[in-house]
Amino acid sequence: MNVKTTTLSIIAAMAPLMANAQDLVFASTNAEPVPINRFFEQWVEKVNAEAGGAVNIDLRHGPTLANHTNFYDRVVDGVVDMSWGMSVFNPGKFRNSLVMTIPFFVESSEQGSLAACRMYENGAFGEDYEGLKPLLFANFPQSSLHTADTPITDGLESMAGLNIIATSPPAVEITKGNEGTPLSVNITEAYEALQRGTADGMIMSFTAFPAFKLGDVLKHHYVAPLGGALGAVFMTEESYNALSDDARAAIDAHSTCEASRELGAFVDDWNNGAMEALRNTEGHTFSQMTPEEVQGIIGYVGDEILASFAEAFPGGQPLVNELLTQLEAAK
Repeated sequence: MNVKTTTLSIIAAMAPLMANAQDLVFASTNAEPVPINRFFEQWVEKVNAEAGGAVNIDLRHGPTLANHTNFYDRVVDGVVDMSWGMSVFNPGKFRNSLVMTIPFFVESSEQGSLAACRMYENGAFGEDYEGLKPLLFANFPQSSLHTADTPITDGLESMAGLNIIATSPPAVEITKGNEGTPLSVNITEAYEALQRGTADGMIMSFTAFPAFKLGDVLKHHYVAPLGGALGAVFMTEESYNALSDDARAAIDAHSTCEASRELGAFVDDWNNGAMEALRNTEGHTFSQMTPEEVQGIIGYVGDEILASFAEAFPGGQPLVNELLTQLEAAK
């Protein structure tokens, strides 16, 4: 056998492997130090190892390829193959997913993430993920009230007369209900708004504090379950279906509801760590809504809250019912 024949034989033998191999770009949309990136890095390593060369996921950090506002378009337009993104930053697309911002009822990110994944599997989110293939869900911890200069001495009533950055529907209504003025400010612009005095406070989970240096401008904290926010890692169904069987199997093996639960538990630890870091920082004050107060609110206006969510979203009452069912099952 001559050299030419040998070379052709090698190429022919490698052809099936070369045809099946595919590189996928995964945009985290986060600056590299953001803690959730560590979970994504571990997830990518597991999938790539499982795939055995059938697919290679290339995780890219930073907002260059996709950011917190354009993540959906960047995936659909093929700029990246998969991305992480929060539903609250694209409420026009992920309308039913906003049910996961409900205040008072979700006890942890772990619980909410598992519930959200099961809701998706049961079709509760309707058209939100039409044409998409979600891989991981994370329902972020309940947001708390934070102020820059005004001590929080009267719980939620302390926001009266203040301009409060509110990025979810419940946060907006809670602010209005306590005589504050809700502001729509992107998370990347919150620091500047607070530093300049355009905003006096913010309703946000503690996970945002390290990445956006919010602890420099928000000094007073009222820990209360004021609504979370659902995030997801996803790709398009078209891109997913174009993968080889081995590549899809590797991704599927690490895109289960159990994986979403693990991501939620990771986010809980991240949130708790960020909160404790602020507790140990000079100049910060803390107060907290007690469990009895939370249950009192649920007993007093819980049905009204649930009814308002059922009315607000296309999924209606069945969506809310499924949320409650899956939250209970995920405890």
